[in-house]
Amino acid sequence: MSVLGVYKDGQMSSDAWSAIGARVSPALGARTCEPGYGSVAVGAADGTLMSAIEDYARANGPTDELVALLAPAAKGELIVVITLAGRPPAPSSSDVQGASAPATTGGRGAMSGGAMTPASRGARGPGSRKPTDTNVLDVSASLYSVAQARSVGIVSMEYSGASVQDAITRFAARLAQEVPTATCTGWDWRAATVDAERIRASIDH
Repeated sequence: MSVLGVYKDGQMSSDAWSAIGARVSPALGARTCEPGYGSVAVGAADGTLMSAIEDYARANGPTDELVALLAPAAKGELIVVITLAGRPPAPSSSDVQGASAPATTGGRGAMSGGAMTPASRGARGPGSRKPTDTNVLDVSASLYSVAQARSVGIVSMEYSGASVQDAITRFAARLAQEVPTATCTGWDWRAATVDAERIRASIDH
């Protein structure tokens, strides 16, 4: 399983993966998973591929089309894209400081969802999902099959408590339940078929 990265606030975000990676990686079978979006800067040093990925994600979101164009570089059989949308109503002081927060239920209805559901063949991808309440943190992991060339499932959770760290911890636990045999692997950006110009040509203007 290869992690592409985190889509947050309308763009791919290396900072978001840095914030949640330590909690999510063990759910995917590794102490630390190397995100493709972060490693592309090393594997394609001229920056054109990373720039193309950034521009596509800003325009269209992390769609199946984008993931398909990047799939030749994935070492895993599945590619995972994490999407974060919305936010809890009142972050705790420990979240602001970057420390681990105690588990917070946030009252009745603090967390819902979590089961893995099949992905629609016609779906544009995780970037198209929007929370109905901006005071709810919506977290999802879209699973793309390299062999089938399409998304095959999504693990999602809505959280209305006050702690981002608690939300990610709970989501990671759900993810581990849904993909219990996952083994996280990385990317090889030397794959000649990953073409920045093809990605740019696919952007909807």
